Amino acid sequence: MNIHENPIEELQTGLMCEIGMNNREPAVIQRLIASGMTVARLNLRDLEPDACAQLIQSIRQAVYNYSAELEFVYPLALIVDVRGPDIITGDLKGGPRTIIDLIQNESIRLTTDGSWRECGTSDCLFVGYDHLTELQQGDILYIDSLSSGKIKLIVSEVGDDSIECFIAVGGTIGSKMTVRISKVPTELAPLDRKERQSIDSMVYSDTSQQAFEYMEDQIAWAVASDIDAVLVPNSQTVQDIRHVRDILSERGKHILVFACIDSVIGLDNIDDLLSESDGIYLDRCILSTDLPVEKVFIAQKVILAKCNEVGKPCICKAVINEQIPTLCVTDIANLVLDGADTLSLELHYDSPLKKFSPAFDAVRMAEHCLAAAAVICRQAERVTWHPKIYGNIELMQSPLEEPTKSICVSAVELAMRSQAVVIICLTNSGRTAKILSHAKPTCPIVAVTRACHTARQLRFWRGVRAMHYFEVAKSSWIVEADARIHAALDYCKAKRLLRAGDPYVIVTGSRRGVGYCDAIRLLYASARETVLVE
Repeated sequence: MNIHENPIEELQTGLMCEIGMNNREPAVIQRLIASGMTVARLNLRDLEPDACAQLIQSIRQAVYNYSAELEFVYPLALIVDVRGPDIITGDLKGGPRTIIDLIQNESIRLTTDGSWRECGTSDCLFVGYDHLTELQQGDILYIDSLSSGKIKLIVSEVGDDSIECFIAVGGTIGSKMTVRISKVPTELAPLDRKERQSIDSMVYSDTSQQAFEYMEDQIAWAVASDIDAVLVPNSQTVQDIRHVRDILSERGKHILVFACIDSVIGLDNIDDLLSESDGIYLDRCILSTDLPVEKVFIAQKVILAKCNEVGKPCICKAVINEQIPTLCVTDIANLVLDGADTLSLELHYDSPLKKFSPAFDAVRMAEHCLAAAAVICRQAERVTWHPKIYGNIELMQSPLEEPTKSICVSAVELAMRSQAVVIICLTNSGRTAKILSHAKPTCPIVAVTRACHTARQLRFWRGVRAMHYFEVAKSSWIVEADARIHAALDYCKAKRLLRAGDPYVIVTGSRRGVGYCDAIRLLYASARETVLVE
């Protein structure tokens, strides 16, 4: 290992950023994409349908403009948060803009009495949770704070319709703040007739000026807006994931469902959640409120190991600021070394310029943090000990009745032994590229597909760079396959992945359709196929 050696230019780990009303301009989003963003995250909570539509339009326009500059389609994945089993406080006395301080070492009463729904004070707050009085003395609750950190309450007394709590950690709150109950399963209210509808029987309309009230409305909007994945916050059991899949039904079956692990209950059910979902989102910051902080890194390694074992993507939340301290660098690098597929970046910046020019500071600092995270990821990818990963590849060996996986495993072995610089695969559903990513090759995977949603969804798998091929289809599959391969070579040329004499591996099928992956080729790039290196 040479510490002075430069990593490859192509980033294999995905970078996710949240797009909201503060950074919704197409020019700003385009700059984030150019800095390394591969997944855009939208939070539908408290947003009106018109605002959501504007966000989608801005993102699509930014992708179009950036693709025009690159002269090929840039597949940016879109993932949205859907409202999970949240517990919300009521409004405060004085109106929605009122704030109150909860003082440490004092007490507060939480009640389910509806008369307090719109007149909460520092002495009593309404909480919309029917099972509130089933809590026991010593149970811990967390309330989101408008200041830093979370407010911590400890149940000291349980009444008929309220509980008395000791304020262990104080803070400032407003109306409709999220409440988390530590280590206690959250019971969902029974579904009414509207909530039982699947999106097959719903027609989404954007004429409403109100924020999305039901999860069904959010998911219906996501399907209508061609979203690639949904994130289910506070996933505790497989029923949470199945509930979302039931709503998606037939029209939304192509959308990926990610389970968010942010509680001990979800962590205990990780095997079932991983089996039922398409991937895992690990929120270590919120998980640390349920789990001792010294055990969070163990949970991180367990979840990443399980995801890597079954070949499903894992998204991990990472915090980074403009100063890029050593702690941030080490944390991001270790996530990559542990096998994270995508990093969900939470950008913190406290520059003195912020109070003079917030827009300038936010955009510039976001670009700076993204670019820094990309550099850290590339360095970590360079030193990943692939023989250790590949040593477990025997677990992936498949029986003869599943040839696709055997072909992909052989392709990765061939690429490693020949020191190939890229693996090119032709795929329709994306399964071939996902299996190749599961084997964790040392080189990037370029997946050529005609399906635009497949190209975007492959962004969640590490090392996969999907290319959306949309030329007119050829009648002969041999001619069609050659055309796609040449398009992939042009892509590699533009990305400077191939140079004259470099070996590369091609994985393709003998006929059209899904499940016919049965051919591997090892070729060497000619000068005609690659960019000339000066």
